[in-house]
Amino acid sequence: MNRSIYISIVIIFVAGIFGNVLRYNSHPPEGVTDFGKIPLEYDGYLGKEQILADFTYDILKADTTTYRDYTDADGNNYNLFIAYFKSQKYGSQIHSPKHCLPGGGWRIEEIVPYQIQLTDSITREANLAVISVQNYKALMLYWYESRSGGIRSEYGLKLDLVKNSLLFNATDAAIIRLTVPFAGDSPDAALKKAKKFLETFYPSIENALPF
Repeated sequence: MNRSIYISIVIIFVAGIFGNVLRYNSHPPEGVTDFGKIPLEYDGYLGKEQILADFTYDILKADTTTYRDYTDADGNNYNLFIAYFKSQKYGSQIHSPKHCLPGGGWRIEEIVPYQIQLTDSITREANLAVISVQNYKALMLYWYESRSGGIRSEYGLKLDLVKNSLLFNATDAAIIRLTVPFAGDSPDAALKKAKKFLETFYPSIENALPF
């Protein structure tokens, strides 16, 4: 019995030390985030940077964000949001839209995995969601990016954080989210517009992030 207690104490002690090492030691990320590399006017799209309320930035705890409204030549609207986090270890972990949207009064009517081709060589597993508030409906595509590449799920993001922590790698990551409003019952047209928008802007988004 005494031997079991001793072993348990040693395990708890070692785990505590290891946990603190993971928490307080991280490799600083290489590269610089520059959302200015994402054009506001490009290929028929015209965008405007929007400013969120101060309390929103306080809740996000992101190191750098961009929140933009774009309009295309046909008058269709697009909302692009990207938040970059230098580290996810100190209470600044990325907030999932699955939690933030309901807290803001939005209803998630549907959410499914969706594979999107962004360039000839880059494909991402994203989340495709239909969201609504009152009479307003929108289609949303979002996923996470880290030095490991694209990550669809919040669980996958946690695993990526643990892996990079164990390897003493940089734990920086970003969320990329595009929202396209639509009228009527079918989001198919909005999805087509969203795909075209992301195909157009992803090369500059990739260039803006330090991964």
